[in-house]
Amino acid sequence: MKLIRFAIHDPEGFRSLPQNFEVNFLGELDYDKATDFNPYVLAGGNGSGKSNVLEALAEIFYHLDCRYLDNLPDYFENGDDYFRGYDSTKCRIDAYELEYFIFPDPEIFQDEAFDQTVVLSDEVKNKPPRRAHVRIKKIVGDSPEIIWVDRELDDNKLPELSRQECHALLPDHVIGYASGNNETLSTPFFKSRILQYEAYLATLKSQSFVDPRPETSLVYLDENYSQAILLTNLLMWGDAETGEQGTELSPFLETIGLERIDTFRLSIRLNIKADRELFREFERGSVIPQVPKDIDTRLIANLDLPEIEGKNQIRSYLNKLKLCATCYRIHNAGSFVSADFSDLDEPGNELIYLELDYKVSPATRKAFRFHFDEPVKLFELLHLLLVLNNYELDFITKREVLHATGPKSLYLAQRYEQLPKVADRILRIRNFTIRKQGVAESIDTRALSDGEHQFLHALGLCLLYKDKRTLFLFDEPETHFNPEWKAKFITAVRSCFAKEEQDADETMREMLITTHSPLVISDCEREYVRVFKRKEDSQEVYVRRPEHETLGASISKIGIDLFDMPETIGNYALAKLEAHIDELESLDSREALTDLFKRVSRDYGESVERELLRHRIIQKIEAL
Repeated sequence: MKLIRFAIHDPEGFRSLPQNFEVNFLGELDYDKATDFNPYVLAGGNGSGKSNVLEALAEIFYHLDCRYLDNLPDYFENGDDYFRGYDSTKCRIDAYELEYFIFPDPEIFQDEAFDQTVVLSDEVKNKPPRRAHVRIKKIVGDSPEIIWVDRELDDNKLPELSRQECHALLPDHVIGYASGNNETLSTPFFKSRILQYEAYLATLKSQSFVDPRPETSLVYLDENYSQAILLTNLLMWGDAETGEQGTELSPFLETIGLERIDTFRLSIRLNIKADRELFREFERGSVIPQVPKDIDTRLIANLDLPEIEGKNQIRSYLNKLKLCATCYRIHNAGSFVSADFSDLDEPGNELIYLELDYKVSPATRKAFRFHFDEPVKLFELLHLLLVLNNYELDFITKREVLHATGPKSLYLAQRYEQLPKVADRILRIRNFTIRKQGVAESIDTRALSDGEHQFLHALGLCLLYKDKRTLFLFDEPETHFNPEWKAKFITAVRSCFAKEEQDADETMREMLITTHSPLVISDCEREYVRVFKRKEDSQEVYVRRPEHETLGASISKIGIDLFDMPETIGNYALAKLEAHIDELESLDSREALTDLFKRVSRDYGESVERELLRHRIIQKIEAL
């Protein structure tokens, strides 16, 4: 997707953004650039409202998701005496307009020239996609209206969109990432994780095949997912035939010096029972989940379905992982367990794992590419296994998380992040070692610095979802970077989305990055930078483009123009310089002025402030 415009009309505003706040992205004269990748950088001081734009978009797409999902839990939709159910007419931003471009699914939106009942031919499927201009409008008290603005029938009337068509005009993925503790950005994403878990339980109860891809579009990938992100990228990018690592990972090598993956172990808990969570009674006593009490099913049963005779397809995701492994075993702390899991329920079998070990070679990568086809498919499986740790959340907590709004939502992370203790987790990634340039032996990934983890995490997200209809919401992703990496970050991100010359596929991806770093801004053209400021003596926020070109501008210039920095050096150094300025006023001999010039040149590093003071000293010497 590619954002065009976003406006808030809610009388209450949203967070620090007031009613009638508006930010414009792609201008009408630049519509032909819709398939170019140019991340938007939202800059401004603390509390200026830039992060609130990310939060608002996440809330809007979460609300829209819930309207079109097929597997919402009953207690979420219907509500009860304690919690109101989902209401499509009420959103945290209760009145807004949002416009963007997106390429609609050709199998859902067929050209009117084709019979709607026929299966599309490969020729039609491979036609360049039609670009849809989508407008979503919500007014207070009504459900959001989704309009395909430039799609018309013969009578020049906009056709009414079906539920399926509306859902198909939303982005495939909304990816959230915050390097700090932005709990308001994470709120709708935490709710989506619970909805994904509940959707999985629905397929578990029906014993139907499960696709690890979440039905929800919101995916929040905090530090708990770093290992899975890095592992997937190191395994899956490269030549599917030879298994050789591809050029997509060049930023990992050039910046971090990361050459390749060496070993890792997947430890998957096998004997957690779904009824540990599914059938827990509602502890307040008045409401009991309406589910049967006699089901006794392993939580990961749908990821280990038996193969269908005569079908050339592996349904068991555990078998796929086994087929890629160097070796594996069923491990029990204390007693032997059969390979077919027939004695999982025997007394003493409380901690039972499938442990898969991988010594990674080109053949390993080739096997993963064969069984999972594309990187995001493997990551979706690992992501689902991590989401299944929600079995520890009790019924009340899940309901409170799903229905929390306003100030209550600020404490969701504390309520939500109740991961099982390490030994009880569904998935653990262990013994994950890599090879780095200049290091003789393999090192464990946990030995990487915070900045290295953050760099690999952010770029890994870009690589995983680079070919999807994706909206990336990155809140200050560069906070742990050194200055050199901050200067390289936008270039590294762009390289993740670079297209090969022979690649004719057109994809629209959008990325919003909030930052306080002039180094990040200096690598962006003015038309892709938005400056947020709060009016003096007012809570009103306004947004504008920079007055001067930012691409290649010095960090001093950007600091002064965009962040209203009166100086470009620290306060301690400034105070000492100001003392020298006072001293300059009292000096009237060439010798004393020359001595002051030498001291200023010796004691301070290069800066605009130092040069201005030295210039004033020279002027006074020349005037004698």
